[in-house]
Amino acid sequence: MIALCANRGAARAGKWALCAALAAAAGLARADLPVEELKGGTRLPPATPHRLYVMDAVFNHLVDSRVNIYDGDTLKFLGLVPSSFNGHMTVSADGKDIYIMTTYYERLNRGKRTDVVEAWDAETLTPKYEVPIPEKRAQALNYRNYLQQSSDGGLLFVQNATPASSVTVVDLKTRKFADEVTAAAGCWSIIVPPSRPRSFASICGDGSFVTVDLDAAGKPSGQQRSKPMFEVEKDPIFTHTDRLGDTFYFVSYNGNVYSADFSGEQARFGERWSLLDASGKDRGWRPGGYNLLAVNRASKRLYVGMHPNGAEGTHKTPAAEIWVYDLATHKRLARIPGKNALSMSVSQDDKPRLFTIDGGNVNIYDAAPAAPVLKGTIQGAGETALQVEPQPGGAQ
Repeated sequence: MIALCANRGAARAGKWALCAALAAAAGLARADLPVEELKGGTRLPPATPHRLYVMDAVFNHLVDSRVNIYDGDTLKFLGLVPSSFNGHMTVSADGKDIYIMTTYYERLNRGKRTDVVEAWDAETLTPKYEVPIPEKRAQALNYRNYLQQSSDGGLLFVQNATPASSVTVVDLKTRKFADEVTAAAGCWSIIVPPSRPRSFASICGDGSFVTVDLDAAGKPSGQQRSKPMFEVEKDPIFTHTDRLGDTFYFVSYNGNVYSADFSGEQARFGERWSLLDASGKDRGWRPGGYNLLAVNRASKRLYVGMHPNGAEGTHKTPAAEIWVYDLATHKRLARIPGKNALSMSVSQDDKPRLFTIDGGNVNIYDAAPAAPVLKGTIQGAGETALQVEPQPGGAQ
């Protein structure tokens, strides 16, 4: 109708009369339609161990980040949770809530800033409550260890960067801001030991760790500083980590594996070992990516994204291969095509799946064999997604 009304010529008057009649008819038709109401009440199917949460930063329109949810067995899209400006997510240990840390600006991308932690119902994908927090939370690409729940479930830890680092503590029972932990200044990433109910550790700039204990009110009650685990200048580590019990595993830019046990008062370090074959045939291969490693706790296997021709500055290169290791023997069990994986995770159920993401597509592997077997791919699971998480549960 717009195109018709824009035409000019000898019959212009007649055409405008026709346009007026069409507009009147359209108006009457619209008036007869019922007003649409937005209603809740829709529920997702019961969660399986292979339900997937894809945190998509949608980098080209960062104000519209979201969590896309999929069934990792059927590859079907289940729904999404909006996470506003560069949101970060974690799923509660019981799988009932999706926690989002995010920022709202008064004028979408400028104006007064409001930082919040939101809790969303993981079954209905509806908001439950939000907690205002200091306007300091890290606005960074999505790493798992920037938003973590305490092992007793009562607290949420939020990574801050102004760029000075600290950790915001949210009390999930009172639904209030509890404190800002400045003891983590100069340290980065949040590590939650499962045997310590209200504690977190963080990697410090000198290669050591600080571990902070919190009281019933969510305020610091004590802290410990370890000796350095790695040499910052010679063998820096990726901040992403995964664990077996209270032992957390890290890989360095040069391909070394470090481990830290946080069960005691002081962090205890395991013997460093290399991902590369001692014969030298793996020369030039290095780890690369973002959330670039995963640990299956039942099989005690470590998965790492690797690329050839590694050099200074290639530490975020996508995986040409994924290498699989036995954590007990440190032996490599398999090498499989990496399909340009930037991040990965693995489920902890009795039919484990390895999930990798290349920024957009999620590849799903049967992780029961030593060499994972590709089962399927979710195409376009995100636009610029660097975090994929399975439903919580399984081996601890």
